[in-house]
Amino acid sequence: MDNLTHGLLGLALGALRRPESPAGSPLAPTDKAVLLGSVLAAELPDLDTLLPAANSVDHALRAHRGLSHALAFAPVVALAATGLALLVFRRARFLPVYLSSLLALAVAHLLPDLWTGWGTRLLLPFSDRRLTLDWTMVVDPLVTLPLLAGTVWAWRRRGQWRRALLVGLACSAAYVGLRGVLQATLTARVRETWPTAERVQVFPAWFSLTTWRYVTVLPSEYVAGSVSPGEPPREERRLPRPSVEALPASVRAVPTVHEALAWARFPVISSASGEQGRTVVRIGDLRYHLRGEPTLTFVLELAPDLSVTDARLERGGSARELMERWRGPRGGNPESERPSP
Repeated sequence: MDNLTHGLLGLALGALRRPESPAGSPLAPTDKAVLLGSVLAAELPDLDTLLPAANSVDHALRAHRGLSHALAFAPVVALAATGLALLVFRRARFLPVYLSSLLALAVAHLLPDLWTGWGTRLLLPFSDRRLTLDWTMVVDPLVTLPLLAGTVWAWRRRGQWRRALLVGLACSAAYVGLRGVLQATLTARVRETWPTAERVQVFPAWFSLTTWRYVTVLPSEYVAGSVSPGEPPREERRLPRPSVEALPASVRAVPTVHEALAWARFPVISSASGEQGRTVVRIGDLRYHLRGEPTLTFVLELAPDLSVTDARLERGGSARELMERWRGPRGGNPESERPSP
């Protein structure tokens, strides 16, 4: 999730604890430290974006959402947030600040990263698997706006600050819960359409509240499309499933390539010869498709000795180009206009 949402959510969670001071009185040091610690705990994990990495792909896939986003490391991050808050408010009590920081870390950072589609490695160092619920995009204004409105209300109406933050929290939580229910409902609908599919996954889509993307895994191909409440799933494109040998074993063993392959749940893979004997590997993922075309692709250039000479993330065009494709006709052939069988 974006950092603004993390911080606002942390602040609202800090308001869950009833203040020690009577209503209308200035907040006690512990009350202030609880709010500050909750915000810090919600933001600290993303300091891993400052860690060095060999290239931008390694940075996106290994440096970010690493140990600082793991459940096993959560007590340490919460302790750091608590320590910083107590440096500011020295008369605050440790335990309330620490418990609030731990809650904010889990619910304002780890959980939002889990409900987005990118995936987060919560089980490090015991498992490198990326977990995700696929409820929202990484940036979703309808998650953020209630929290922001509650914060502005709390700032302007100081006597109602706690109620304002909690109302914003409740509205945001209700929206996320609705997204989870909607995703489960649409997943069941796609499964009914493809009863023999090996796997079905439904993902949120950019620019839309009700339209979701789906990928169905058949024995030899992927079926990518869109689905909305009240409508049958719409098939938009079919692509062949890559075989294990889509890339040579020596290329798959390159750490950056290995990470990109592990990240891609529905990979679209290609390789081509480049200049000076280089190999250009492209690894996309259909969970980020638009009209059945991947919009996020890792492009890796390998030297003859298999060292990585360039690594980048292509996003399928500019924001304007993606918007035009989203607004355009569904697919480029008559097959894409028909609902799925």
